[in-house]
Amino acid sequence: MSDHVIETTYLRKSYGGEDVVSGLCLSVSHGSVYGFLGRNGAGKTTSIKMLLGIVHPTSGEGMVFGKRIDNRNESVEIRKRTAFVPEDKRLYDYMTVAQIIRFTRSFYPAWRSDLEKTYLRRFELDLSKKVKILSKGMRTKLALLLSLCRGADLLILDEPTEGLDPAISAR
Repeated sequence: MSDHVIETTYLRKSYGGEDVVSGLCLSVSHGSVYGFLGRNGAGKTTSIKMLLGIVHPTSGEGMVFGKRIDNRNESVEIRKRTAFVPEDKRLYDYMTVAQIIRFTRSFYPAWRSDLEKTYLRRFELDLSKKVKILSKGMRTKLALLLSLCRGADLLILDEPTEGLDPAISAR
């Protein structure tokens, strides 16, 4: 078994003949923190979506938890073990904060209630508020709470501080 949670070899994705990601070789070890840095349009989000099996590579290979990212069944297993906060932070607007937490919690047997309480307090989330009236920053905080409490083996964040005040982001 590999020491790496993520491994890619010459991963490439192109749209209309133009490479968005070209030759990504990556090894991420258990317990490490890794980040993609680059300008808008550099392929960061596309790389993340390939790792999750949401987008299939044009060529190259990728494995997460030893599972192939281009195999439909194996990519489902990857997503089961991964908490992902996407850039757009889509949430169920008709629910309250309490309802969406309860709903999300029901899918994750390893849910961390201790973290839920900590993040509710730290992020100052009002359980009675409807998601649709939350500011961009509060939606980001809620999305982070929902991901951090899952007890996932891997956490992937795409633009995790979008909408947050710099003082909050630095905490």
